Amino acid sequence: MGTGVAGGEELLLLVSPSSGNGRALRAAAPVTEALRQAGYAPRVVATESLPDATRLAAAAPAGSVVAALGGDGLLGAAAGGVKDSGAILLPLAGGRGNDTVRRLGLGVDAVETVRRLDRLRVRPMDLGEVNGRPFLGVANAGFDGLANERGNQSKLNLGPLIYLYGGLRAFLEWRGVEFTVTVDGRTSTFTGWFAAVGNLGQYGGGLRICPRAQGDDGRLDVVSLGRASILGVATTFLRSYRGTHLRHRSIRLDYGASVQISANRPLNVYADGERATELPATVSILPAALRILAPADSPALSGGPGTPRHPGASLD
Repeated sequence: MGTGVAGGEELLLLVSPSSGNGRALRAAAPVTEALRQAGYAPRVVATESLPDATRLAAAAPAGSVVAALGGDGLLGAAAGGVKDSGAILLPLAGGRGNDTVRRLGLGVDAVETVRRLDRLRVRPMDLGEVNGRPFLGVANAGFDGLANERGNQSKLNLGPLIYLYGGLRAFLEWRGVEFTVTVDGRTSTFTGWFAAVGNLGQYGGGLRICPRAQGDDGRLDVVSLGRASILGVATTFLRSYRGTHLRHRSIRLDYGASVQISANRPLNVYADGERATELPATVSILPAALRILAPADSPALSGGPGTPRHPGASLD
């Protein structure tokens, strides 16, 4: 593929040293070389934190490409930055679950994604925020958040299965919680297990907890689970791998632009697999807030096929 500009177009490559137990860091060199071969001149920066990733992406030139190599948390943080800068986000798998890239249809081989850049298109995408913290996939509180916490604490190298391990540990600790969830002014109070708010709608290494969610429909999908036995909870999560869990009698589904969640006990809120805040929390959607490189036939984006992006191409 031609470069379009002499010497290659500069691209910011953000790398999370901690993602995937070092997976992103190990992939940085081959990804950098693949980007050079694709006609870019990568500037590689190891991020110090998620806010640092947001800051770096926010400082990128409008119309340039910011590639984020790391887990879902890094991708969400970078998305918050390109929202402000007008740069274009290229998500690259470098974590354990890699739900964002899976849902977008990009695949989990970052080098292969770069090699297929000519097949990707610039697509508008919504951005979620929970108490001001940006996210792309899911913001959640409850049992699933505790499972995520226990999975993140583990040093076991189980890949996406680490979240199943975390779920088994969380079962031993969970006690019933009363949630209050308000969606665009509609309030429900229930005793149950979790409340999940989806933009792309996938988390936990393949759990399509909000299976109808689209990343460009301008709304949030809200899925919660009320009273259920441990077997019912386990069945719900197992079925969510295929997105067939919404038929469970204790599942509630709603849609809206603004969601408030509170509970009768302290709970952490997770966003893109990272601890984001505590309840109470407000989740909002920013329609078409950023531009992202994704396949024309991405299963998570329902709009048009988008426009090509290659070094030197103008998008303005």
